[in-house]
Amino acid sequence: MGIEGRWSELPEARQAAAVGDFGTLLRVARTAARLTLCEAGQRCGYSAATLSRIERGRQRLSDVTVLRRLAAVFDIPPELFGLADIDGPAFHQSGPPLDRVRGEATRREGGVDPVRRREVIGGLAGLVGSTLAGRSPALATPPRVITSLEDILLGGCPTPAGTVDPARLRTALASAWSDFRACRYARLSARLPQLVAAATAGHAGAADSQRATAATTLTQTYHLTIQVLIKLHEDAMAWSAMDRAAQTARDANDPLLSAETARVSAIVLRRTRHGERAQQTLIGAAQELDETTGLSTAGQVATYGRLLATAAYTAAVGDRRDTAWELLDEAAEAGRRNGAGDGFASVDVALYRVSVARVLGDFGAAVQYARALRPDQLGNVERRARYWEDYALALHGRGAYAESFRALQAAERIAPQEVRYRPWAQQLSVALLDADRRQTLPGLRSFAARIGTPT
Repeated sequence: MGIEGRWSELPEARQAAAVGDFGTLLRVARTAARLTLCEAGQRCGYSAATLSRIERGRQRLSDVTVLRRLAAVFDIPPELFGLADIDGPAFHQSGPPLDRVRGEATRREGGVDPVRRREVIGGLAGLVGSTLAGRSPALATPPRVITSLEDILLGGCPTPAGTVDPARLRTALASAWSDFRACRYARLSARLPQLVAAATAGHAGAADSQRATAATTLTQTYHLTIQVLIKLHEDAMAWSAMDRAAQTARDANDPLLSAETARVSAIVLRRTRHGERAQQTLIGAAQELDETTGLSTAGQVATYGRLLATAAYTAAVGDRRDTAWELLDEAAEAGRRNGAGDGFASVDVALYRVSVARVLGDFGAAVQYARALRPDQLGNVERRARYWEDYALALHGRGAYAESFRALQAAERIAPQEVRYRPWAQQLSVALLDADRRQTLPGLRSFAARIGTPT
């Protein structure tokens, strides 16, 4: 049996063919042939980034000539692309015609139109200026400088010319992290591609004596990239950044950096339905950090606590209730040992308690935990936004719609872009609109229109 006889019978391939999802068909065929995006792109004449966009439905695939070429290159049965085979007519299925990919207007993520969120990701995918040089993005026109974050991650972008100043790069990275913690996603999206490119160039050109330091900067840049992509639900790109971070973290030879790389990688794994592997990654990283360092410093204890808290949330997502609370109790002990230093303490565990209870469906407990926690204790805007997210969703789960709407409005006041660009806020707005049939929530419809929710 040839390769097409194996992969085309997979449930994922059959479902993709039934709904005309040619991008998924292409990805299944490529992975069945054990080709990387770069290798596959060389075969069919596309860049790795373009092929990635096609596979994820970001680029339309409707030209018959292109479809026939891809079918030939990747041994895809023509009928799966809705093409007439040599020996017979086109294959027909119920549902959308197979000769067209569903357009962005009809693609929904979690029931919410992603157009608003993609206003931000557009900043990552478009031409950007040299933020490190202090120029406005509008002034940047040379296409050879940066084409997209996607191109950088997939190796399709030329290395920036000139020498990278390590001190200046670290300053730019610190500023970008500040934007993330303040939920300034639009501004961050404009500077992130250039930052990744510069950090990559700095690592590649570093002398042997500076290689570990350059690797640390690049890994931290990948951590930020992963966090942003997770926020924007760009999971495939986050996976690429995760792979890069794992590679460069080894060059840094820093146990704390390796532990944080494991933590953010586990979040990507969890979001891409690899929950068991995510849990193993987190627990293994916590054990290794303990064995390697003895948790003798506040920073090591804080990192250990963050690993356990993330593992607790991961267990909750997998509905492993007892495991989730046990891990969170362990994280709480680390938080008590750490006091108020290094960004992880008892207050952070309290925030995780809200999240874990909410994910487990214990909405009453989540509300109780949230009410015992003052948002101003949480420090930066991103953490406070997470608080209002969990609180608003838990209140909705209890049927307290008016309170849920007030929590949603509070989130908008402190972090407008968190509400405007994150799917949870729009999903909750849709749910509140559906629940408010008698229109007893004043201002809900204008709020929904303001953040771009379909009404």
